[in-house]
Formats: sequence, structure tokens, C-alpha cells
Amino acid sequence: MKRRMKLLNIFWFCVIGWVLLLIIYFPKKSEFGTIHAPPPIRSEISWNSILVTPTSQWHPNVQFNRAKPDHLPEETGNRKDDADQQKINTKPLQKSAANYTKRPARTLPEDWLEYYSSGRDVVRALWRGNVSSRMLSLRLQRAFQKYVDKNSYRVSYRSPQNKQLDQKQLEKQALLCQLKQHAQVRVLDGTEEPFASLGWKHLVPSDHLDKLPGTPFRTCAVVSSAGSILNSLLGKEIDSHDAVLRFNAAPTQGFHKDVGKKTTIRIINSQVLANSEHRFNRSSLYKNITLVGWDPAPYSADLEKWYREPDFDLFTGYEDRRRRSPSQPFYILHPAFIWSLWTMLQTNTEENIQPNPPSTGYIGIAVMMNLCESVDVYEFIPSKRHTTRCHYYEALRDMACTLGAYHPLLYEKLLVRRMSTASIAEISEKGKVTLPGFSKISCPP
Repeated sequence: MKRRMKLLNIFWFCVIGWVLLLIIYFPKKSEFGTIHAPPPIRSEISWNSILVTPTSQWHPNVQFNRAKPDHLPEETGNRKDDADQQKINTKPLQKSAANYTKRPARTLPEDWLEYYSSGRDVVRALWRGNVSSRMLSLRLQRAFQKYVDKNSYRVSYRSPQNKQLDQKQLEKQALLCQLKQHAQVRVLDGTEEPFASLGWKHLVPSDHLDKLPGTPFRTCAVVSSAGSILNSLLGKEIDSHDAVLRFNAAPTQGFHKDVGKKTTIRIINSQVLANSEHRFNRSSLYKNITLVGWDPAPYSADLEKWYREPDFDLFTGYEDRRRRSPSQPFYILHPAFIWSLWTMLQTNTEENIQPNPPSTGYIGIAVMMNLCESVDVYEFIPSKRHTTRCHYYEALRDMACTLGAYHPLLYEKLLVRRMSTASIAEISEKGKVTLPGFSKISCPP
């Protein structure tokens, strides 16, 4: 009996041994094909890098310090403006005799290093409504400071002397009333020089922007171009609104399930009109809708100087489009409106923000609050889907697109968060905040 039990134990020992040998030396099969054992784990970083986007799809060398700064990288078609030219120094992994392999070590791309070291935490702090520039990565802090020092638009803002510190923490209703007071939409009407002498009175639309057919719209959607809207399945919800605002060259074709199909208004910055790569006069993106263009002017809103020296020449393209398609509503935002939005933002921020114009996204939110009774904003404050991807329609990756370098994006998002009643769960899951239109905001006289 003992001999029989001994032979049985030897038999099972051999079976187990052969099974282990098969697992170790032969690849496994699955319904998806051959699955090979993973490479040796040299470090946590090199193993995690297998799970992220290949380095061929990110762009760490984007320069932000140009003579002619671009506008809002998270909203433009192909311009890569808001990233610092400085690189994050990543040391190569050290080889050891005990862990030597001929396979080259793969390190985490620089944009993901920045994401895991600070970017992810800043976004979560945004959900709670409590962030500052000190939370940004060192790279973005340096870019921020360079723009503050440069002050390209000669901003000469001074905080009101009688303003108390607690005004920085105004309640939601007070913030909404302040925005309503400072953000009444204003467009070029052709009555100011040099436009009056150029005959723009007969060039611009006869009806004001806030008199568009259907206004005030009951429900409106502002659709960010952020990469975090991918895989959101928000398309049907977005299209259910009475009016939908999109930005610059953001497409809908191929992304309907996430961003929807409907476009009512498109806000475009001056580089869309000036750069042939955007095919402004040929692309269907800019046809059969209302267009709203803008370009930064000096903080003084000197229209004569602005017309002579725009950041990008939007005036030639505008004049050509109005003569070709006079029935299409097409407006240019007045620089005083743009800088009024900036002033309101700085007034309600304890830190000194970048002395550069607001982002196209923030401008679009303010415009739609003029035109709508209720405004749903999608992925301006990013959801848990956010990564380092700038736009849903291209592979550029940089945390500056989400948290800002050229534009005061961090503070814009914080202000929008403070004005909304959205829960942390709603923002993190859906990336959606709802704001009342100005017509629905009751303010004291």
C-alpha cells in the first residue's frame, strides 16, 4: 500500500513538472492569437511604458515662446503653441549585471511623466475647486512665469484698492452677476475707426450677434475639443440641444458618437482665417453656420494699431468671406470684450494670471451665456478620461493644452467650476458643467 502511494505521488509530481515546463517554454494560445510572456520587468517605469501611447504619438518639443503667439492649442486645428520648449530631463535606466538584457529599456514618455507627477492631481483638485499655479509641473510654472515677464500685450491692470481679499472667494451667484456685468457680448459694428473709413458699416451683418434667429436659445452645448471627450458617447446628448457651439477646426465627421453632428455656431481664432492649411474658404466646417472670429489686440484696445498689426491677419479673410457669402452671419468679437473677460478673471483670482488673452474655450462659454437660457459645457473641465492628449482629432500630447501656459486656462477652468453647481461625480464621470444664461441670472440693481 505504501509502495502504491509512493508511486502515485511520483506520478503527480511528474505531471505537475511537465505542466510547468509547458507554461514556461511554450507560448499560450487565446482567441486573439499567440500571447507571449512579457519581457523582463527592469523597473516599474519601463513596464508601465508598455501600456501607454508610443513615443511616436507625443510631441515634447513644442515651442511656446514665439514672436507671434498662437491661440489656444487645445482648440486650434494644427498649431502647437502652448507647450514649453524646455524638456523634462529623464535619466536613462541603469543597467545591472543581475538584470542585464539585450532588449533596450523603454522609459515613460515625458508627457506621461508630467501627467503622473502633477497633471493628474491638478485635474482632481479642479474638480474640488481648489487649485493654484504652485501645483503645476516645474515646466509649466516656468512657461507661466515667462509669459508674465514678457507681457506681450502691455497689460496694465491694477487691482481695485478697495477690493477685499474675500472678494476672491465670491459665492456662485455673485460671480455670475459679475460675469453678466462684464461679459455683455460686443462685436465690431463698423462705426469705429479705422473700420468706419473702410466701409465696414455695410460689410458687417445688420443684426447683432445676440439677435440671431432663435435667440435666446433654450438649451445650448459648448463642446470642447479636448482629447478627454473621446469614448464619452456624449454625441446624442450634445445634439439634443437647441444650439451647439464648436471651436476652430474641430471636426465632427468620424467622431459623431462622442461629439455629435450638430453645429450652430463656430468660434474661430485668427489663424484659422490666415493660414491656408485650414482651408477656410473651401472646408465645409465653416459653411451654413454662424461664424464668430477673434484676434488679440493690445490691452488698450487700440483698434488702429490692431488693424495694422494683428497677431494673424483675420481682416482680409473676413472681408473676402463677407463679400462672397453676405447672407452667412459672420462676426468679429470686439477686443474690449475679450479683455473684459480677462479683467473679470484676474479680479477673481488671488494670483497674477498670464497677461495674455483668454482661451477660445472661455470666450465661447461667455458668448453662449449671452445667447442661451442654459449652457452645458462639455470637457472644459476634464473628466476622468483625460490624459495628455490635446485634441480628440489629433495625436499631439501636452499637459499645457489642459492646464495652460500661454492662456490662463487653469484660472478659467477654476472660475467656471466656482460658478457651476455640478457635483464632483458629474464632472469626473461626464466632464459636464451647467451654467445659467445671462437672461436667467437675477442680480441686485
